[in-house]
Amino acid sequence: MAARVTSVFLYVKDVRKSLEFYNEVVGAEVVQVHAESETAPYSLAILRIGQFTMMLHPQEPHADEFTNTRVGVGMHLQIQVPDVDAFYQHCIDEGAYLSVSGEPTDQNWGWREFALRDPDGYVWSIYQDKSGGQWTV
Repeated sequence: MAARVTSVFLYVKDVRKSLEFYNEVVGAEVVQVHAESETAPYSLAILRIGQFTMMLHPQEPHADEFTNTRVGVGMHLQIQVPDVDAFYQHCIDEGAYLSVSGEPTDQNWGWREFALRDPDGYVWSIYQDKSGGQWTV
C-alpha cells in the first residue's frame, strides 16, 4: 500500500500568533481561518507550504493531553529552501527566534542548514540540499 504524508496538526497557544509567524516568517500560504464569531479567537488555521498542509489548532481545549508535557518535544520538522542564507537573513529581518542553532552551517551529508523555533517551541530545520540530490526527500 502506497502512502504519503500530506499534513501535520500543530497544537499552539495562540493560533493568530502562530499564523502570523508561519505566514510572514516562513512564507506559508493562508488557506483557511476559522473562528466561532468575528470577535472570537481562531479555532483553526490551515496553511500550505508547497504541497504540505499545516493545521494550527488551539492547545487550550486539549489541555489535559498536555499535562506534564511540552509542545514540540520529540519532533523536528524540516523545510527545504533554494537559498538557505537568504532565508536566514529573512528570518533575522522578521525577528524570528533563531538561537537554536545559529547561522547556516554546511553539514557533512551535503545540506546547509540552520534551525529556528516557532512561538510554541516547535523546531524547524531550514535547509538547502547541496548534496547533488543524494539526500532528496
